[in-house]
Amino acid sequence: MTDDSVTQGEPVQDQHFQPDDAKAAGILMQQEADLAGHDEEHVLTALRQRFTDIGVHIDEDSLHAHAHRIASLSPNDFSKK
Repeated sequence: MTDDSVTQGEPVQDQHFQPDDAKAAGILMQQEADLAGHDEEHVLTALRQRFTDIGVHIDEDSLHAHAHRIASLSPNDFSKK
């Protein structure tokens, strides 16, 4: 039996909790697909923005290393757009 007198007055948050490393891995995979072969500075800016948006801190050396790696990947059909 349920208690119908209790109502939810606020949105349910964090239903699908992900640790920061899983969030970071997801961003990196998406940016690889989106920005492979793009200018390294463009990739770096995009990575900074995405990590800021989700509130995950990543150090500058790691950001630069990922940007360099993604920029050096061969573009795919999607990242050419």
